[in-house]
Amino acid sequence: MKNKLAIFGRRGFVGGVLVAAGAVGGTLVRAFQSPSAVRKTRPTKKTSSFVYDVSEWEITDRSQLLYEPESEFDTGFKRAKRIAVHGNKVFVAGDRSIKVFSSSGSLESEIKLSRPPHCMHISRDQELFVGLGNYFEVYSFDGERKLKAPRPKGANTFLTAIAVHEDTVYLADAGMREVVLCDRSTGEEKGRFGKKDEALDNPGIVAPSPYFDLMVSGVGEICLANTGRLRMETYSLDGRFKETWGGPGMAVDKFCGCCNPVYFTLAPNGDYITSEKGLARINVYGPDGKFKGAVAGPDMLVEDKALAKQACNDCSVGAGFDVAIDENGRVLAVDPFRMVVRIFKPLEKQGLPAQA
Repeated sequence: MKNKLAIFGRRGFVGGVLVAAGAVGGTLVRAFQSPSAVRKTRPTKKTSSFVYDVSEWEITDRSQLLYEPESEFDTGFKRAKRIAVHGNKVFVAGDRSIKVFSSSGSLESEIKLSRPPHCMHISRDQELFVGLGNYFEVYSFDGERKLKAPRPKGANTFLTAIAVHEDTVYLADAGMREVVLCDRSTGEEKGRFGKKDEALDNPGIVAPSPYFDLMVSGVGEICLANTGRLRMETYSLDGRFKETWGGPGMAVDKFCGCCNPVYFTLAPNGDYITSEKGLARINVYGPDGKFKGAVAGPDMLVEDKALAKQACNDCSVGAGFDVAIDENGRVLAVDPFRMVVRIFKPLEKQGLPAQA
């Protein structure tokens, strides 16, 4: 069911934040191209006079936890950014390379890049798609570059997510606030959507910071995080809006701050694993968007509680934990502060099916 009320109803909640965030949007995009930009907090101007009190939500109700920490391993990056899993291999993007680890965390290989990677995707036929700011490249697992795609037409393009379905590459462009469709073999742009469009029933993508994630689901739909609207949305492959779930709020089953969820992944059964910055939490939602439980909350993920409070009010502060799910149903999260991969295993009371 289309949640059209949520499209307009939350304007009062984040209106002031979005106006200020838009003014610093270009600065944020440039800043996030620096390998060290997200590692440490720096003083910034407030984006709103309203201050969130998140203390009530910093402790996770243990009855809601569906996972527990299992292990972690060091990435060796100064700035660890994104994660993907393929079979028993873990791919981590950071600095100016992609590192490939075993499922236990042993470094197996490294693919050097000319620029900092901001997103990546692994196709079923073992091709690695990497977003490098305003264009993408395709590599084999042994590091051979197979394609350097031309830059999309947007003047302010900044790629934050990549997905592939058949002969089309879908790019999340946070700079232009659009999804760009490219030919898989050539990288040439062949369409885009994301602006408000009554003909397609599209509400318009709002991305006040360089966080805008997307995936293609197992049923052939585009799932994306409309971060400025604090919700998830689903589109047809040709860009027609279908449905939405989520919304603003401080409670564990809502998305708080100026722009969340910053990352997500899809489990084989259709569940969403979402990740929020600011009030850092990783949660599980069903295919219908109904909250099922938590992987980890702020008390487990971030030691600096002052940072959590500040980041909920200022989208330029703090960073999200990118997430992936492996073939054993474990959730892997990149810790952008400690530069490690943290692994959470399902509790006995529940379990996600293994990766197909």
